[in-house]
Amino acid sequence: MATQGTRIESPDDSNLNKEKFYYSHPSHQNQQILTNQTSITRREVRRKKTKKIEKFKNACKKTTTFLFSRVGLCIVCIGYVAVGGLIFRSIEGSYEDEKMKNKSLVGDLVNIRTDNLVHEIWNMTKFEKVFHEKNYTSKLKKKLIEYQKNLTDAVKDGYKGSLSYNATKWTYPGSILYSVTIVTTIGYGHITCETDTGKIVTIFYAIFGIPMMLLCLANIGSSMANLFRFMYARVCCGYCNYVKRRNIRMKAAATLSSAAAAGQANAAAAAAALSLAALTSNNLISHASADEKQNENEKFAKTADATELIDLIDETNVVDYKKITVPISITLFVLSSYVLLGGILFKTLEEWTVIEGVYFCFITLSTIGLGDYVPGNSINDTDTQAELKLVGCSLYLLMGLSLLAMCFNLMQEEVTAKFKKLAVRLGIIDDPNYW
Repeated sequence: MATQGTRIESPDDSNLNKEKFYYSHPSHQNQQILTNQTSITRREVRRKKTKKIEKFKNACKKTTTFLFSRVGLCIVCIGYVAVGGLIFRSIEGSYEDEKMKNKSLVGDLVNIRTDNLVHEIWNMTKFEKVFHEKNYTSKLKKKLIEYQKNLTDAVKDGYKGSLSYNATKWTYPGSILYSVTIVTTIGYGHITCETDTGKIVTIFYAIFGIPMMLLCLANIGSSMANLFRFMYARVCCGYCNYVKRRNIRMKAAATLSSAAAAGQANAAAAAAALSLAALTSNNLISHASADEKQNENEKFAKTADATELIDLIDETNVVDYKKITVPISITLFVLSSYVLLGGILFKTLEEWTVIEGVYFCFITLSTIGLGDYVPGNSINDTDTQAELKLVGCSLYLLMGLSLLAMCFNLMQEEVTAKFKKLAVRLGIIDDPNYW
């Protein structure tokens, strides 16, 4: 009798290939069960990893979509400027602080030199027995020239007129304005990096910041253009369209009355055809497709009486505001008004003339940035006043560049529409929607 695990061999099949049979051992069954469980566990692990990878990909897609959206780009640009202000403040501010620690306060130096000049003039006057105008004025002139040179050096070190003022350029608002002038390619030049680290950071900061800011301004300008076009269509064009529709209704009513008095047949259909032609010529009907145009024609063709015709004139679809172009004169007026208001604002804040304020706003918004006029550089400004002016200048600059992008967008559409009409009239293109 064969025991479990013993090989069984048939004695009659010695010349044939011998088949070997084994009884299954309990250890083999346990091993098979463990193998199956391990394979199932591995599948679950792979499935979980795949789900995590898919979730990560979806999160990356959503994040990328948000970052490149209008709101996302604005948030990214604002954060980029804020972080840039912190970086430049930490790099250049610490260097400036160390510079100020190695010497006395600038205001105290000027104060000491002023006192010394007064004592020297008094000593010259006190011990001078005989006054000779030429000798006395020559000595006094030398003293004043030396004092003037020392005062000029103090101004270069940041002196702003206060005898106890420790001038610092790299405050956080000043660093933010510096970051804004970099990414907007204005570059006033009133404040520059002195350390090698700051210069290298400026290069890489501009490489990534300038394209980001241009993309952000383009998106903001497009959104503002749509909003301005909507307001223009509802406010300005709305009244004009109302007047045009009223005139068309009056003409339709007069046509029906005269036709009825003359006893003409199909008077309503004739008036409907005239009204439809008038609505189309005055851009009061919006046709998104040929089918909509056909349906509109059929509605007017089936008009039976005057009341139905008047109601149909009022119910026709108004042209979509996105298809309306804003005249260049209006966009130039908006842009000029913003520059003029900025000039008046900076005249009040900086005690400039209106011409100087308008000049500064134009030079700033055109990204020329000569740097001859910069807010917050007045000798009478305190630290708080200077910082508030720098922040206000940064906000005015960003809003102005967005407005400038909006005006360029609207003017481009107007010029394109004018050339399209000209091309249709000259027969260059047949389809007005070719472009």
